[in-house]
Amino acid sequence: MVKAAAKKFNWKLYAKIVLTVLGVTWIFTQIDVSEVGKYLRDIPILVAIGCILIYNLSKAFCALRLNIFFKQDGVIISEKENLKLYYKGMFYNMLLPGGIGGDGYKGYYLRQTLQVPIKNLVRPILWDRITGAVSIIIMIFGLANFQPIIADKWAIQIFLICSPLIIYFVSMVGSNIIVPSYKNVFHSTSMLSFVNQVLQGIVVTLILYGLHVPVTLLDDYLLVFFVSSLATILPITLGGIGIREFVFIKAAEISGIDQDTAVALSVLFFGITVLSALAGSVVKLNVQRPVVESN
Repeated sequence: MVKAAAKKFNWKLYAKIVLTVLGVTWIFTQIDVSEVGKYLRDIPILVAIGCILIYNLSKAFCALRLNIFFKQDGVIISEKENLKLYYKGMFYNMLLPGGIGGDGYKGYYLRQTLQVPIKNLVRPILWDRITGAVSIIIMIFGLANFQPIIADKWAIQIFLICSPLIIYFVSMVGSNIIVPSYKNVFHSTSMLSFVNQVLQGIVVTLILYGLHVPVTLLDDYLLVFFVSSLATILPITLGGIGIREFVFIKAAEISGIDQDTAVALSVLFFGITVLSALAGSVVKLNVQRPVVESN
């Protein structure tokens, strides 16, 4: 009976709730709430609409990448249904961040619908996440080239210039060794990941434009944004709430970015994410098992 009660107690979810509350509380003690609110109110509506459209375009590329992995493992879904499933997963990431989550929902739904082996679902979903993380790391090292702190350090400059290619090559070799069946799709999925990150970078740039951030500081904000994106992959708070803001606030202490502007950027980006994810609450899935024709 005690074991049954322990199973019902989702300690991971409650831990995330506590960390989220503590993180948000700490953030409010570090910023000027009225100033952040002013930034949020002043963002032009056309900029907001453009950001939402471009963000959702980036998600379409993500869904396409995931479906390529699925097909390599014999999980056959139409692009339309896969896109709908991807949005469903985004919605459940917001709704059930502590237990099932979006990735868990996608795996469960396809397992029940297509009756495919679990490993054929876990592997593409996991590798999709890893591919996305690698592309973020490449963006971070690429943007680090523009930091003035390394302007007179030629050895670091050479390393940073070469680092994106090095990371790409190492990830390719690692992928081919760990999952040989993905060898033929490594370049296409990596390119889709890169396009996704570029589009998200454009979203951030548009938001910064709406917040009247000087052009000279764009690379600083973009670098911190991608670092925070990498940090939000860690499932330690609800939907990553608080983690991105924490990174921005800490980065403001050692860089030229403004703390309140950074938090406003984070809040706006999170708002775009939530609004986009809500589409997953209304889509109706109709994934069908492939019909095997008999001779």
